Amino acid sequence: MHAAIVMDGNRRWARLRGLAPADGHAAGEAALRRIVMAAPRLGVRTLTVFGFSTENWSRGSDEVGALMRLIASFASIRKDELLAAGIRVRVRGDLARLPFAARAALRALERASSGNSRLTLVLAINYGGRDEILRAVRSIARDRVAHDAITEDVFRSHLDLPDVGDPEIVIRTGGEQRLSNFLIYQCAYSEFVTLPVLWPDFEEEHLAQAVAQFGGRQRRFGA
Repeated sequence: MHAAIVMDGNRRWARLRGLAPADGHAAGEAALRRIVMAAPRLGVRTLTVFGFSTENWSRGSDEVGALMRLIASFASIRKDELLAAGIRVRVRGDLARLPFAARAALRALERASSGNSRLTLVLAINYGGRDEILRAVRSIARDRVAHDAITEDVFRSHLDLPDVGDPEIVIRTGGEQRLSNFLIYQCAYSEFVTLPVLWPDFEEEHLAQAVAQFGGRQRRFGA
């Protein structure tokens, strides 16, 4: 199973406790670690998480800076743990805008984990569905692909990580019920589960609940 998660609610979690947004994001990183370790036990083979969107740059500079440091920290401090657990890490999104430390740590983790196969963890960083589509169109134009040769397979081959399949299930925490520019091409037939729990409080039991909901769905694909 490929599950995708919009990890929503870090700032609300912090605000409810009188904490700074950075504290909420740190608690969210701890939740991510828990869920990454739990996912294979629940039959999840690929887990894509929305770590930082193209729209998140509009937040305050202090919060953005804290998020960039957290991304670099996750990729470096969690590296040995992820490798030991057999987890492969891949990144989708445009990393060119990220600070060097975050970008380098993510690429190093990708390389080091490339031989692992227990779980593929896809980190969507500086990612937006519309941005991904625009980058794919520009890539097709650069390759001078004839218009009548542009098939769905050709288009998909120009997207980020074309070998990673579409998610069967998209989970959003925090009670919101919108896609927020996340995998908008890949989620054409994904099943959606929204849960009221804020992301820092997300536990294995919540993932199990979402997987169980998915198991009860009938996927008709338009038929």
